[in-house]
Amino acid sequence: MGFLDRPDGVIDGVIGLGVRLALLCNGAMALRTYTALVRGEERPILDPHPADVPALVRYLVRRVAWEGLIWPLGVAALCWPLWSAGPEIYLTAVGLAAGGWGAGLLMGFPVHLGAVWAAESPGLAGLFNLIRGQNPQLQAALLYAPGAALALGAVGVGAAATGARLGLSGQSAGWLLLLTPWVLGAVAFWLTPARAERPYYRATLLLAEVDGALAAREDPEEARSVYLEWAIRFFPTALRPYLRQDLRHGWRAHRGWVTGAWGLGLVALAPAWSDATDAATRAALIAGGALALIGALGQRLGVSDPAWLDAWLAPPPLPRLLARGLTLWAYLQGVVIPPTLALAVRQGGEAALGFVLPLEALALGLAVAGAIAGRMRGAGLAPYLVVAALAWAGLTWGMLTGGVS
Repeated sequence: MGFLDRPDGVIDGVIGLGVRLALLCNGAMALRTYTALVRGEERPILDPHPADVPALVRYLVRRVAWEGLIWPLGVAALCWPLWSAGPEIYLTAVGLAAGGWGAGLLMGFPVHLGAVWAAESPGLAGLFNLIRGQNPQLQAALLYAPGAALALGAVGVGAAATGARLGLSGQSAGWLLLLTPWVLGAVAFWLTPARAERPYYRATLLLAEVDGALAAREDPEEARSVYLEWAIRFFPTALRPYLRQDLRHGWRAHRGWVTGAWGLGLVALAPAWSDATDAATRAALIAGGALALIGALGQRLGVSDPAWLDAWLAPPPLPRLLARGLTLWAYLQGVVIPPTLALAVRQGGEAALGFVLPLEALALGLAVAGAIAGRMRGAGLAPYLVVAALAWAGLTWGMLTGGVS
């Protein structure tokens, strides 16, 4: 947001930021709609039975919208500093991002249902033969569907960005173009229900083919491998069963959180890969927020823990809590390691040490907070978020005032 310091670059800056956030939200919702419609938990139940597919699609839209509200709300929080440049600047960025979110939500369902039709269309067979690579035509349609939804959403986002530029330049009519992604999405979704039933059930055959091909190539040993399970042997014997249980539970039920930690670590690596004096501060602010986010996995592990298993085995509370905290701390290293290595290469060991010590302290505190929140199950999320927000704010204050590094 450095463009806020340059009055002549505010319009270009806010539109550039808004478009990027809009495409991010659009892509996230395109993938969410794919998961809900193609790989949703309802499909194994409904596949053998007749169902009101249009009503199901409408329900899935409401559910995915509710579950995906974190994206526009997160953008609204992230862009709050833009308010200092004027309400219209802030609302432009948020409006663009909300348009991308809405386009991904509303276009995702018709595009993924249309992918089933496209997979079986003789007229499109030639096109799929050009782009499918080694994938069969039926599989290629589902592989490319999220990308098609993103491309269509990008058209709406581009028109909205043009309207935002016109509006900020004084042409009030341009603001109407901010509605373009919503209008395109609404039209696409309006055409969906009447044609939804056959593609929904035909997708079962596509999924069976995809799953069959994967099962034929899957390595049984790879399916049994668990992230960091090799490290259990370095811990006391009394702790190993609980560490093994948590590592297996985390990897098999919540793998996205683990890989997401490394992804956020790579995001924090970008500002750390610099010779600038404030590189460590900027990387720490990003990494600290990422740690606060991934630490919530402790509460998710607690919610998804089989209650009957804990009741049956009655594990001792202290070893169980310690194992959960160690598991969370190990998962959080995916956020810490990439920016630390980047600083060590670019600025030396001393800079890396001043960076990693406060981050590891934060990771340890969040691991403890997450483990305790997990013991509280559903009631643990709100207390954890409060503790994580305060801890991140403390790290931020310390880095900005020079009291930490």
